[in-house]
This record gives sequence, structure tokens and C-alpha cells, in this order.
Amino acid sequence: MDSESPRVTLDRRAIMHLFARARGALPARWNEALFHLPADVTDDTPALCRARGWPLEDLGPREERLPALVPGTHEGAIERLRASLTGLDRDVRVFAAVVPEGRVLARACSAIAPGGIVLADVSPHATVPLRHHRALTSSVIAAPPVRLRGRSALVGAIGHRNFYHWMFDAIPRVALVRDAKLDDVERWIAPATDLPVAAELLARAGVPASRIHGMRRSDHVVCDELVVTSAPGEVCEPTARTVESLRAMLLGARGAEAPARGDRRVYIARRGRRRVANEAELAPVLARHGVETVAMEGLSLDEQIARVRGASCVIAPHGAALAHIIHAARGATLVELLAPRYFNPSFFVLAGACGMRYGAIEGLRLARDWRDPSTADFRVDADALGRMLATVFAQADGAVLTD
Repeated sequence: MDSESPRVTLDRRAIMHLFARARGALPARWNEALFHLPADVTDDTPALCRARGWPLEDLGPREERLPALVPGTHEGAIERLRASLTGLDRDVRVFAAVVPEGRVLARACSAIAPGGIVLADVSPHATVPLRHHRALTSSVIAAPPVRLRGRSALVGAIGHRNFYHWMFDAIPRVALVRDAKLDDVERWIAPATDLPVAAELLARAGVPASRIHGMRRSDHVVCDELVVTSAPGEVCEPTARTVESLRAMLLGARGAEAPARGDRRVYIARRGRRRVANEAELAPVLARHGVETVAMEGLSLDEQIARVRGASCVIAPHGAALAHIIHAARGATLVELLAPRYFNPSFFVLAGACGMRYGAIEGLRLARDWRDPSTADFRVDADALGRMLATVFAQADGAVLTD
């Protein structure tokens, strides 16, 4: 979590934007020689490729789908989740392209085309105006780029220390490069990270450590050829295509399709920030419905997958471990326990991409706890959880329900 306030960050980016505009007023060769930074930005890489005659592969529409809702789900919570979506009504296509003399800047892995143009749809980092893109507003000066010979492919970087973002915003790009048949590359460019599972995820995607060029904060490279892809989906809004590619990469041929429905019902306990503080009160409710409690901390990737694989219902507070619902059974249900005042749509959209049903219970703030809602612990009403699970399992058992 960034320790700076949004106001401070916005003010800093606005000031840095003025520097970027000043650089842009210089002749391009002066800007490149003095600052080594981009001065322009586009969010239409395909149009730029067509104008420059660079190889471009259209991989089809990027489609989001929302889940069917469990009856009784709080409508206010769903409205807030939907309101936070950015890609639902956008007509966006997935693509891959080859950029001659393409550059990659810093650990954010910002892609830059010749002429100093940031490719924002290739390297998104936040829902901010294009003029405030990180590649334009993070530095006053950059190091001269180091040459990487041959063809390189950009994995990209969003939240390089975050398991969820590696899963849904980075690793699926490897599949897009291969779908475009552009994977005859010498190396894959990704952020340097101390997250151990990142290397394992890349290896599962067929990218060994020996072929990874890790970008650090001050790094800057220029490639003979740089293969780039669109983001697989809006940030925090995975697609069905992403889910299918991840299943295949993480589990091989046996994971290409979600398993048939099983009888397992799983509650994923959370041990870090944003914990459910009254789990002891929920335990009898979970036991009454045959729900087993699991924790992911300290487990290997395969062990984590096994805890969820084939489950017919997953209940959990919002957190990265819910990324594993891609391995739940076909037609399974996700019941997400939402922290009060924190409506992140990541798993609402992921449930839809997986073809799951979705139910949500908004938690209750702990007394005298005024921390950021994205980090604060919270309580869950045990009776509300009991009613939700009764509805979920009555539907699963074929009972007739009335609202």
C-alpha cells in the first residue's frame, strides 16, 4: 500500500506533467539525448502500428461477463461493485504487436515506441489521465537505455509484489504472445520482484528463469524488436479468456477445463490484513453447512490449488487467495465477505469469468477502528452468513426458493 495520500500523489504527478510538457517542447533528439524519457502517450497502440507498418495481430474482442447472483445478495453492495468497473461497456479488442526499437522503462515496465511515445494500453498502471502516466511523471531524467539484441517480449508489471496481479495482469500476456505466434523470443521482460511465487508462475507459463530479464527501478532497455500485447483485461477485471489460459498453464492439459462439481465446501481464512475478526462466531454456521476451513499461508502453489480445486462453494473475505477460484467446480458459488466501505470488484468479475454464481455479505466495522477500509479488520454477521449459505445450498440441492 502506498504510504502517500492520493492528494500528494496527484499533486506530484501534476508537477511532473509540467516537466514532461517542457521536454515535449524540445526537439525530439534533444529530449532523447538529455533526458532519455518519453514526451507523448497513446492508448491506441493498434492505430500506431497500422500507421507505422509494424506487425499487428488482432486476437479478438475482450469480453467481460458478470456472474449470476445468489438470491438475497445485498443490492447496495452489487451496485457499488458494478459502479467501480471500467471495462464492462467498452468495446476493446485484444492484440499483440512487434515494435521495432521498442523501449521498456523501469520496474513499471512501461513500453515506449520510437519517437518517445508511451503505449498506455500496453502498460496500464492506474485509472489516471493519460498525461499522468507513470512513464511521463515518475522521473526528471532516466539512464540511457541498454541494448537488448534480438526479439524480446514484454510480460508487463502491475503490482509486482502482488500474487493477484501476477496471476491476472501479467502471466496471461505470455498466452497472448503465443496465441499471436510471436513467441520466437530470446527473452521475456518482467519486473524484478522478491515475490517467490512469481518465478514459479512464469515457469508454469513456460518461461524459465534463464530467459527472464528483470527490470529494476532505474533500468531502461531498448530492444531490436519488442513484442507487446494489450492488457488481458482491465486492471482487477479478469476475462474468461484469461481464466482458460491460466487453468491450462497452471495445471497443464488436466486443467484446461474446470472440474465437475464436487461436494467440497471451503472457507478460506485470512491471516494478514483485512481479517474477519469474529471467525470463532462463524465456525458453528460453517460447520452446520459442512464447510471446511483452510488457510493458504505457507503452502506451495500446488497445495493452494488443491485446497480449492473442485469445490462447489468457496466462502472467503476479499483477498489474493481468492484467485484460486479459477480451479473451483463448474457452476460453483463464491460468497465474498466484503470489508465495509471497500468495494473492489476483482472477484465479482472473476466469478463471472469462471461461470460461477456470486453472493456478497458486507462486513461490519470494528468499534473505534478508523483505519483505511482496504486494510482494516472487520466483523461478519453470523446470522446473515447462515441465511446466505442456506440459500446457496438449497439451490444446489434443487429446493424451490422464493424471494
